[in-house]
Amino acid sequence: MQNQVLKLKATDDDDLEVFSTVLQDAPMPLSEVTHLEDERRFAALFKRFCYEQEHNQMTGHDLLQVHCALVFEKVSSASAWDLGGLGGDGVAELMTIVSEERAGGGVAITLVFHGGGHIRIEADSVEGRLADISEPETADRRPRHTPMFDV
Repeated sequence: MQNQVLKLKATDDDDLEVFSTVLQDAPMPLSEVTHLEDERRFAALFKRFCYEQEHNQMTGHDLLQVHCALVFEKVSSASAWDLGGLGGDGVAELMTIVSEERAGGGVAITLVFHGGGHIRIEADSVEGRLADISEPETADRRPRHTPMFDV
């Protein structure tokens, strides 16, 4: 299978579920997360597993990873909890993304990480992008879970 660049857009909860599936178990260096308050933007760099690529140890196809950028627009605040205790390597592994409507309007998007840490992003609405920004390379580790889905 030829390498394809992944570019996704999120405007609702269903789209965020796709983001969550694509980013499951992806490592995120804590040094590569930012909230640009003046631009009302949140951005993070992940190294996602290329679940959409064929990989099978029996055939010799290796699991691949690619760097990708996750960006949310119209962000009013971003807060992190318990990320410091996730490991000495300064990397958090994404478990899931959840969202909920806020009582006063807008949406809260929460990035939940293995080990209990999370980032809560409050925004006017769901307006996100996820895009590959590097060439795929052989994965340097295995994901925590075996995907039970087709991307």
